[in-house]
Amino acid sequence: MLFWVIVSVVMIVTMPNLDQLVREKGKTEIPSYMQSQVASKLLAEMEDEGTETYQFIAVFNSGSDKVLDENQLKEVNTAIETLRKDSDTLGVTSIIAHTDSDETAKQLVSEDETTILTQIAIDEKMGTVEEVAKILEERTELKSVETYLTGTDIVLDDFAKSSQEGIQKTEIIAIIFILIVLVLVFRSPVVPVISLITVGVSYIVSLGIVTQLVDHFNFPFSNFTQVFLIVILFGIGTDYNILLYTRFKEELGKQGHILKAITETYRTAGRTVIYSGMAVFIGFMALYLAEFKLYQATSAVAIGVMVLLLVLITLNPFFMAVFGIKMFWPAKTINGHSENKLWHFLSKHSFFRPIAALAIIAIICIPFIFVYSGELNYNDLVEISDEYESKQGITVIEDHFSAGFSSPTNLVIKADESLATQDGLKEIDQLADTISKVEGVSEVFSVTRPTGEKITDLYIDEQVSSLNNGLDSAQEGLGTINDGLSEAENELGQFDESSFDSVNDLISGTEEMGTGVSQLVDALNLIVGGLEDGSEGAKELSTNLSLLEDNVTLLKDSALELQSGYGQLQTGFSSFTQLFTSVNEALTSMNESYASIEQSMRSLIQSKPELEGDRNVQTALQTAVAAQQNLAPLMEQLETLTPQYNLSVESFKEANESLLAVTAGLQQIEDGVSKLQNGAEALSQGLETGVSGAGQIATKSEDLETGLKAVNDGQKQLQSGLTQLQEKISLLQDGLSQSTDGLTEINDGLNEAKDYLNGLGASNKVFYIPQEVLDGKDFEESLDMYMSLDRQTTRMMIILDVNPYSKEAMTIIEEIDKQVQSFSANLSFENAEIALGGKSAVNVDLQQMSSSDFTRTITIMLIGIAIVLLIITRSIWQPVVIIASLIVAYFTTLGITELISEYILGQSILSWNVPFFSFIMIVALGVDYSIFLMMRYREVEGKGAEGIVEAAKHIGGVVLSAALILGGTFAALIPSGIVTLMQVAIFVIVGLVLLSIMMLPIFMPAIMGGSTKIRNVFKKEK
Repeated sequence: MLFWVIVSVVMIVTMPNLDQLVREKGKTEIPSYMQSQVASKLLAEMEDEGTETYQFIAVFNSGSDKVLDENQLKEVNTAIETLRKDSDTLGVTSIIAHTDSDETAKQLVSEDETTILTQIAIDEKMGTVEEVAKILEERTELKSVETYLTGTDIVLDDFAKSSQEGIQKTEIIAIIFILIVLVLVFRSPVVPVISLITVGVSYIVSLGIVTQLVDHFNFPFSNFTQVFLIVILFGIGTDYNILLYTRFKEELGKQGHILKAITETYRTAGRTVIYSGMAVFIGFMALYLAEFKLYQATSAVAIGVMVLLLVLITLNPFFMAVFGIKMFWPAKTINGHSENKLWHFLSKHSFFRPIAALAIIAIICIPFIFVYSGELNYNDLVEISDEYESKQGITVIEDHFSAGFSSPTNLVIKADESLATQDGLKEIDQLADTISKVEGVSEVFSVTRPTGEKITDLYIDEQVSSLNNGLDSAQEGLGTINDGLSEAENELGQFDESSFDSVNDLISGTEEMGTGVSQLVDALNLIVGGLEDGSEGAKELSTNLSLLEDNVTLLKDSALELQSGYGQLQTGFSSFTQLFTSVNEALTSMNESYASIEQSMRSLIQSKPELEGDRNVQTALQTAVAAQQNLAPLMEQLETLTPQYNLSVESFKEANESLLAVTAGLQQIEDGVSKLQNGAEALSQGLETGVSGAGQIATKSEDLETGLKAVNDGQKQLQSGLTQLQEKISLLQDGLSQSTDGLTEINDGLNEAKDYLNGLGASNKVFYIPQEVLDGKDFEESLDMYMSLDRQTTRMMIILDVNPYSKEAMTIIEEIDKQVQSFSANLSFENAEIALGGKSAVNVDLQQMSSSDFTRTITIMLIGIAIVLLIITRSIWQPVVIIASLIVAYFTTLGITELISEYILGQSILSWNVPFFSFIMIVALGVDYSIFLMMRYREVEGKGAEGIVEAAKHIGGVVLSAALILGGTFAALIPSGIVTLMQVAIFVIVGLVLLSIMMLPIFMPAIMGGSTKIRNVFKKEK
């Protein structure tokens, strides 16, 4: 007794703080190789250089449906700036706020402008989640704005806090209930106190050992470890005490001597307790072999069971020896547990009517087995009361943002090289687009979509559209040039070459006049007549020269205007040289990109031949090949158009030079015509004077001859200029005709280019970022937000449109993961690490881990228990029957528990860990009670198989009392408010009813009775 007192005191004094231990080491941890943990590690390395941080979300709400006013916004902004200012003191590693940029404002401000979110990361070295949260709450508490602090870390911390509060309620209720039941069973106040002392010592010592192992040796621990230590130790400990005290009371009546009664009690009931305890110990100890830490943590119960057995075989005999008969005061008679009529009735009829008994069991069990949905709930929020601020904050977020914003999913990619390249960003955007199309995804934020929306200017279809707009402008310019050239060609085509004949006539007339003047001296008699003819000719010459001068002036002015317009056309047309170069470079780049895609796809097929038949791979390959084939004719057309375009430019140059020459010639013609007109006027005046005075003709004949010679020279000069003009106009007309034809061909080529680019743009909504944009400061903000400094790691923030803690979110994450895995096989950065993180992804990993480990763990547990049962029963058949009865009871109870949970707790499906905890409970308790029955059966083995009825009659009262106490102990979990514990409690209570009323007194006797009848039939046949 003194030993256990000392040990208990030492354990109490040295026991670590349980609340802190639960928060630090009680979280449900997933192995580091699971993708959610890989993502968490990569994200920490990317954002905080590997620093372990707590992630919080500060929720600022106006408190109504009204938008945040100026004063409220000022308060929020001041609080954020204060956090930034005190970041070193608070251990803040990063703050993402709406004031950072337009992109973050779009993310963190609700559409109704009533709510603002701020994401805060704090170094874990600053204290526990609760301590850090308390400081943050003080700094973010505002006068006119409702503020909530939430996030996955604080939600889990509140869950741990809620669990501890629930445990405290459970301890008190369980102790009170056990005391009441024991008083009713033994009708004595002494036995309950002794029982609670022994079980209480076991619990204190066990908890002390477990917490020391957890604190110093990192023994697996969880939120539920202490709970199960309480209910298991108080439950089965009381059961064992009932068995021992009942047998001790029975042996006192038989032996009459305390020591003999103690000896006989431990020879019979004590052995049963040891066997039962060892079966439970091995069952729980097998859980240490589980890979999942939560399952491993349950193995702590094995330590408690071992301590309990040590206490029961040492401390109980002490109390028996000290108190003796007084243990049962004020009982007047010393008898054992009375025979149980219920078990006797059920076992007797089941043994002799096995088929009917098994049919009844089937009718009861099968409907509930099939009604069980098999769906499990991974939503931690249902475990937390609405009174907690973290849950209230999530509710506010769901009301004003996409439901998944309270806990976004992060896709993290880490490569061996920079991802901030044109190809890398293109593939990242394609992956983001693939994810955004998954049903249930609300938004995807990435380096190429910093606001959750596409940057339209960075997609080929938009860029092609811009190029088409440029080509439209080019076509308009070409049309204007073509119209001008056509008009010029038509004007030149209307030029009347017959007007040159009048110049020849003038030359001939002048020559004749010269002849006449030279003959003037010899034929004076002809002077008057000749002068009259000359006068008329001079008048005609003057009139023609005046007309010619007007035409030449008009032609010169037209030529000058044509030269000016043509010069402008040449300048405008030459400006398209850069456009042709840009189009050629763009098409060349696109052709190289598609060639690269084709090469990558063919390399992929060579490296992974199994993908050759994959529809997506073939489609991608065919698209790349088709694109190259479509680009080839367009590039050839551009190569054909470029020389024509250059020829047109040269033609413009030559035409301009010709127009310069024409203009100069027309200027000379104008000068000559002017001289001719002056000469004609002088001639007219002279002839008129000659008519009045023929005598003066002779004296002025030399002047007249000189004048006629000058006129003849001017006429010849005019004829030469007009001849050159005729040649140049013909050349100009041919050049203009060629230019218009070339422009028509260019226009046709541009139309073909537009048609192709329209088709190309419609089929290529691909992200393409020009290098100058990639290197620009604007895009650098997005790179810094979504990429690491070395640009080798990037993240995508995926917002779901459902609660991220829900089962629906897990289904969406599984589909996202499937799409990511499929897409990643075709990435250029093949060796990149890609992982999904966040609460939804954690739940998916949790489901995978718990499901796979559940099967393996229960198999190990059943094997261990089966070995113990083989040793106890010395039979192969009986352990099989016992385990079969437990499995049937397990699945039946699952169905019943799910129904009760739906209609009483309002939870239509069970929490994800309920099946596991329920299984180990039903197996541990069922094995206990089965061993109670089978050990009693061994005491009456001389009666054959019918001895099971006798054993049931004697042990039934003990089992029913034990089941009542254990059921009451688990019922103490219901007021905890934790859904998981309440569902486990309901399961255990229902399971105990099935075990104590149906499986033990009906199923096992029916099986044994049926096997007896079968053996008898075979004996008769032999």
